[in-house]
Amino acid sequence: MGDVAEINPKTQKLPDEFIYIDLESVESGKLLKENEITSDKAPSRAQRVLRKDDILYQMVRPYQRNNLYFDLNDENKKYVASTGYAQLRSKDQPKFLYHYMHTNRFVNEVLDKCTGTSYPAINSSDLGAIKVAYPTHTEQKRIAEFLSDIDTKIEKLTRKKELTEHYKKGAMQKIFSQKIRFKNENGKNYPDWE
Repeated sequence: MGDVAEINPKTQKLPDEFIYIDLESVESGKLLKENEITSDKAPSRAQRVLRKDDILYQMVRPYQRNNLYFDLNDENKKYVASTGYAQLRSKDQPKFLYHYMHTNRFVNEVLDKCTGTSYPAINSSDLGAIKVAYPTHTEQKRIAEFLSDIDTKIEKLTRKKELTEHYKKGAMQKIFSQKIRFKNENGKNYPDWE
């Protein structure tokens, strides 16, 4: 891993204001919350200044796979992550590396190098020593694009599911409050509820 990505690149001075990403901010590859803080109020763990295409790898309980591919590119916002993450800057195709880090093979190798039982954790040097199988640049790109397309489809289906569930809740409220009534086979309302 250390040959294909820079792990925890040296960080310049923290921005005066930034969005802090702690271990509770990311779930299943999604940034769930954005807590804006000032550098004078920042926790000591706020040290990983992010730039586009960085990967945050959860060092504690890595089996949860709560990692983040950082692709936000807003000039007005700065992001800083907790040292609970390893920050990886891929030397080739970052999306390929991000997807690779979620394979069972990779996660199992990480877990083999973890210490602790309740909160298994890996350190940066052990993470850097894990062997990574790397295809050519062109194949990495194709794999990353394919898997990213699947992620996009999953996001759309998840959103559709959420909207359908919301619709059902609204319909249930109207049905059980009798604001919506159904008609029988003759086109007449069913009798009033008892």
